[in-house]
Amino acid sequence: MKRTKQLICGLAALLFAAGCLLSAAVAQAKTNPISIQHCFITVPKGLSKKAGGTQIGYVNRGPKTAESVTFAVGYRNAAQHFLRRVTDYGSFAPGALIDHHFSLYSDVTYAGKQNQGCRAVAVKWSDGTRWTY
Repeated sequence: MKRTKQLICGLAALLFAAGCLLSAAVAQAKTNPISIQHCFITVPKGLSKKAGGTQIGYVNRGPKTAESVTFAVGYRNAAQHFLRRVTDYGSFAPGALIDHHFSLYSDVTYAGKQNQGCRAVAVKWSDGTRWTY
């Protein structure tokens, strides 16, 4: 009986440890490899009421060079709440600061710089592998 209890306790400890390792692996796999430094809607040009686009500065914290990074950016003006995606293409080395301007939201009425969320949702690495949120 005592040996059975020890075996059950040992098995329970082993399952717990395996569960912890699996949880850590899942959490690490979902860690976003792109760190957003800034993301804002740019002011209208001249006499326009339309937003001037979207500025995104980010760092590739991943282990490999990225070929493309897709962002989801939310924006809300007086008329509507938007959620749109934009993809940046190029060669983005690990650790490099990338600061690009996109025409994203240049077709909507400007309601300030603030966005309603900005995050990388997909990365295609130079070796062909992919990360998605």
